[in-house]
Amino acid sequence: MKKSIRFLVGTLLMSLLISACGTSNTTVPSGTSEQSQPANVTSSHSESGSTRVYTDYKGRKVEVPNDPKKIVYIGSNPGDLLAIGVKPVGATLGVIASQIAYPELLDGIEDVGYPFSAEKVLDLQPDLILFDDWDETGIETLNRIAPTAVVGLDGTFPTKERVTRIAELLSRTDQAAKWFDSYQSKVEATKAKLHLTGKETTATLLLLGKDMYIMGNKGLNTTLYGQLGFQPSEKARKLVDANERFIDISDEVLPEYMGTHMFVLTDTSVDTVERQKSLTDSNLWKTIPAVKEGRVYWLNSKFNYDDPITLDRLLDEIVTIMSNPSQQ
Repeated sequence: MKKSIRFLVGTLLMSLLISACGTSNTTVPSGTSEQSQPANVTSSHSESGSTRVYTDYKGRKVEVPNDPKKIVYIGSNPGDLLAIGVKPVGATLGVIASQIAYPELLDGIEDVGYPFSAEKVLDLQPDLILFDDWDETGIETLNRIAPTAVVGLDGTFPTKERVTRIAELLSRTDQAAKWFDSYQSKVEATKAKLHLTGKETTATLLLLGKDMYIMGNKGLNTTLYGQLGFQPSEKARKLVDANERFIDISDEVLPEYMGTHMFVLTDTSVDTVERQKSLTDSNLWKTIPAVKEGRVYWLNSKFNYDDPITLDRLLDEIVTIMSNPSQQ
């Protein structure tokens, strides 16, 4: 996947949006499904005074504070921390801030840039740095500033495992468990509101600039397929079964991927708006059954992330858009 998120603005943004979810090997993935811990990864730690030795995702033994007060987060999912009641003093917000479902929760968090600025991180005087980013070259630079624990690399883990690992490191497992229990209850309430039968099929279309993608087992689909019980359309299922994140497609083959419903992720950039208009004005678009039957649902692409805060707000958004579908 091209890198330039998961959030440089052009291809990096595509990466952050398209690879919003961690890798899952299940046929129909779940945004909160637990995966077995890889054999070469351990979260064990030994305590000694006010610090403890933590073995991170990369197998590095890092002496971390037991009760860190100033955390800097390098990655594309700051909502992972916010969901368990931890507000970092700094984070890499430069690219994702405009594509995030909880902008008001970022108040007070210093943007350390993307790629991160070592000077900005140093100025914040953190006592712990959490690293969850695809570009590993910065790990040792950060480690010279403050203890740096690698909690994953962008796209490594599905949401629940990723957040649980962070919660274990920060001694907030109770908060994490409480959040996911509440989320699962909300999932069941959402399914009841939507009166879903389990027979609905769908595919997710992502319009990003001049390009068009069908999502596989990532992003929005972890909620549609893994939580709400939508089934992938026949051709979309092939992507899920092959564990494909996404594929780019042309207009001509779009109808082949459609199900009884269609979800479309889009944004307000000039290129995306033009691409959307050319698609929805076409005769081909108007022949798609989901379009003719008013079963097309439009969402901002900020909902293609998989942090807990976005997942929670996505459920509300789905109820809203399915109650008021748009036939563009």
